[in-house]
Amino acid sequence: MQPPESYPLKQAAGPHNEEGVPSQEAMVTDILIRAGALARRGSLLQAENLMGTLSNIDSSRIEAIDLLAKVYAQQGKIDQAQALWLKALQRDPSNLHFLSALRSCACLKKSRLEQFVLQHLWLLIAVVLWFLIAMAVIVSTAL
Repeated sequence: MQPPESYPLKQAAGPHNEEGVPSQEAMVTDILIRAGALARRGSLLQAENLMGTLSNIDSSRIEAIDLLAKVYAQQGKIDQAQALWLKALQRDPSNLHFLSALRSCACLKKSRLEQFVLQHLWLLIAVVLWFLIAMAVIVSTAL
């Protein structure tokens, strides 16, 4: 069985024209299905790249915006994910999923800031100690 990302677009479900070519809607749906499968398998960069093809077709679908935001969030691209979920929330203001996702983004950003501060606290302490020692040396030499 072929992996989802290798399915040709002409196998897309949905309406086709007389030549058997899928409609734009069917192509978008196929891309979303394949990108979702890639994301679930952890192939986030491939999913992101596949979603990038939607900018030429139809990136205004709320499902596409949500999926790309999820991929960005899993990659740690919190700002990009947050921007997309805000865009989705503007289209569907009562969507609790988007509200929850935005809340998660805010918590992640806060925890990353706290983690950064804790990781670099030793540097701040070292600078303060250096300053105090330098001041003590200056005062002792002045006396």
